[in-house]
Amino acid sequence: MYPFFEANKSGDQNFFSSKILDNFTFPPHLHPYVEIVYVIEGSIEVTINDFSRSLSVGEASVCFPNDIHSFNNEEFSKILLFIFSPDLTGSFFGTRMDKTLENPFMYKATIDEGVSSLLYMLHDEFIKYNNKYVVKGLLYTILGKLEPHFTLKNSSHFYNITIQNLLKYIEVHYQEKISLESIAKDLGFSKFYLSRIFSNKIGFQFNDYVNRLRINKAQKLLSETDLPITVIALECGFESQRNFNRIFKELTSLTPTKFRITLSNP
Repeated sequence: MYPFFEANKSGDQNFFSSKILDNFTFPPHLHPYVEIVYVIEGSIEVTINDFSRSLSVGEASVCFPNDIHSFNNEEFSKILLFIFSPDLTGSFFGTRMDKTLENPFMYKATIDEGVSSLLYMLHDEFIKYNNKYVVKGLLYTILGKLEPHFTLKNSSHFYNITIQNLLKYIEVHYQEKISLESIAKDLGFSKFYLSRIFSNKIGFQFNDYVNRLRINKAQKLLSETDLPITVIALECGFESQRNFNRIFKELTSLTPTKFRITLSNP
């Protein structure tokens, strides 16, 4: 399940989120926030722009705003996931907003005991007190300790604007009945061109990508609301509960009902 950024709620300069997630997967996406992942247990495959790496215990990744990134759980993983507005550390990102990292992955030797302790402190502060000054101070300290390992490049070198526009479009319209044909018409591209982008660049067929996105949105609603499953299915763009149940089980090995029960009885 992804504590996702909604495209129609962009511009929150105080946005900060910290969660511990088990067996986290999410298809390629982007948002205007910074994202830090730290592996607590197991391993997870992280892709940022054109770079992929299997991160294991004690390793981390740093994703700059508007980097295209995805997560794939290999066997078992437990991660700390931080998502925050670059405005929270404005003096750090002010001159780096049009940049990205040449190597977004931090090895265990880089994430020394001091940095890992700071990451846990940041999570605990957010969960227990969420004092904005302490959160900002810890973020500045973490970024300051990691900065010597950052090699910056112009972000335009690492992502395709067409892919960005495509993913943003789907993020906004996933609740609607969308197809390659409708997206191609709205964005002014051939549907065959967009199909090749999905296969060759994003790594999923179009329908598979949209279904994965919708199911992740559904997981959030199942865990954070009491909405009936029929309503959640419609909210996430599925035309019927039967189709929703089938795809949900294909991607999670659980029905929506069992998923909700599992959350209440961990």
